[in-house]
Amino acid sequence: MKTNTTNKRIAWIDIARGIAILAVVAGHSLGNYWPNYLGNFLFAFHMPIFFILSGYLYHEQKHSVLTKKNFFNLLIPYMATVGIEFVLLLFYRIFPNSYIAPSRGGSIREFLIAAIYGAGGNVNIPTTNIKIQPIGAIWFLVAMFIANQIFNAVMKMRVTIYYKTAMVLFLTILGVTTANVFFLPFSIQPALVAQIFLFSGYLIKKYNVIDKINLPIILLFTLLWLWDSTFNLFDFEGVNAANIYLAIIVGITTSIVVIKLSIYIENITIKLNLRVFQSILLFWGSQSLILLCFHLIDLDYVQLWPRVIKEVSSCSNYLTAITIGILYRVMFVSLFAIAMPYIPLLRSFYLHRHYPFITKKVKKLFRK
Repeated sequence: MKTNTTNKRIAWIDIARGIAILAVVAGHSLGNYWPNYLGNFLFAFHMPIFFILSGYLYHEQKHSVLTKKNFFNLLIPYMATVGIEFVLLLFYRIFPNSYIAPSRGGSIREFLIAAIYGAGGNVNIPTTNIKIQPIGAIWFLVAMFIANQIFNAVMKMRVTIYYKTAMVLFLTILGVTTANVFFLPFSIQPALVAQIFLFSGYLIKKYNVIDKINLPIILLFTLLWLWDSTFNLFDFEGVNAANIYLAIIVGITTSIVVIKLSIYIENITIKLNLRVFQSILLFWGSQSLILLCFHLIDLDYVQLWPRVIKEVSSCSNYLTAITIGILYRVMFVSLFAIAMPYIPLLRSFYLHRHYPFITKKVKKLFRK
């Protein structure tokens, strides 16, 4: 497998992440075309592939090391995004306007409960009338944090690969079955279902599956993807689908198709000297966390997208309006990703690896 690495990053992995985050943005920007075939098509892979790629890159770590790393790289960005949304909510409450306004509810209490609960969709508490509103797309960060801890614990077990497989299948089924009874906080059930995707990524690397997948298999997986999209919307955050187990299988096979496509894009852009195109995808992939967080802020509080759709629709067809609306949302999050390294303090929340809160120089001063 031919790969390009920059600062120890694998190019095709960032390309795959770039494709996936674009699919996330597009999937949330379909307007009247939602729900539909295209939405089913995008949702089939755009979240599963992030877990599969994480499993592909997995290496055994001490629990304390992994927890600390994930806390700064996943939970801190989650808290920062919640903090920004809270400030915007307060701004709206003090200065009501139609540009910075909550898309769902305006209650501070409901928002804080949603932030603590960390669910991607609405939660109904059984035998009560209590409903918890979703925190939105950043459920993924909480789920990834929980999923990584569970997966690392499973992989550190001194048992055969067969026992680990059985454990992963058990946890996945547990996540599916319990989600229908009571949806737990912190996106625990999606984290349990994510075990099958993390493990699939691990096995893909361990057994060099990508190199063994030929064109007929890719075509078969693609046909399965196209057929599944006719009826099966994979609501990963809610662990729900018309056929949830088929959705999980398709989540794996579609991710393999996208991985093969990403490797092809990496190689063809080098061969045809289209490095600018490749670098854009690499940028989106490497900054996918920032794009996800600010996409949520755009979805929840920035009311420009509806205006874009309305203005373009008035002078063109709705499909053109949606296309331009998606381009707007991609540009919005891209600008924040570009600017983030130049924003003091905030960059430490989203780019902690490069801009830690406490630098080495400060640590040396404390030691003295």
